[in-house]
Amino acid sequence: MKIAIPLFGKRVSPRFDCATHFLILTVENGDIVRRENLLLKEKILTERIKRLSEIKVDTLICSGIDAFSEGQLFFHGMKVLSWITGEVEDVIRSFLEGNLEPGMMMGAGGRCCGRWRFRHGKGSCGGGRHGHH
Repeated sequence: MKIAIPLFGKRVSPRFDCATHFLILTVENGDIVRRENLLLKEKILTERIKRLSEIKVDTLICSGIDAFSEGQLFFHGMKVLSWITGEVEDVIRSFLEGNLEPGMMMGAGGRCCGRWRFRHGKGSCGGGRHGHH
């Protein structure tokens, strides 16, 4: 399995469409077997998504993403876990433990410290709680 995470320093980038640096993880049997840094110079979203597809990314973990990009990623066979915020290593830990869900605000140690809530529309966490679990 290949996972892509757009980066903003040591955190998940706030926006998929603006990120140029991605961490690509290859996971086998629940363990990371390879870490790569990917620079996406493509400015056109469809070209960026095509590039992720070409390197065979299965899952994108990101924060903010527009509906068009999310739809294109699905079209190319990728699962999207969106509206995830926090330190990348905490997000990875939570993902590997099977605890990562769309809309999670990650805290230290890979634990959820809150959830995004959306007032209108189809937000990933529309009905979820906000605050500590």
